[in-house]
Amino acid sequence: MPNIWTQFKSLIPEDVTLVATVSSTDGTTSTVELLSGDMLAVRGTGTVGGKVYVRGGEIIQEAGTLTQYNMILY
Repeated sequence: MPNIWTQFKSLIPEDVTLVATVSSTDGTTSTVELLSGDMLAVRGTGTVGGKVYVRGGEIIQEAGTLTQYNMILY
């Protein structure tokens, strides 16, 4: 009988996808700024000032330039 917990965990991605702004790039790696203000060095390149999706320390693709809101729940 298969383990239901193991099957459930396989549905959830291990790395989260983050939206970040590219601060600088050197052709192979980039420094990005997360919405929290933290800076992160990642593999991949993007347009400086552009938004990208980051997962597992790597730029996945460019993100759209939509209005972003941080929600604080009490």
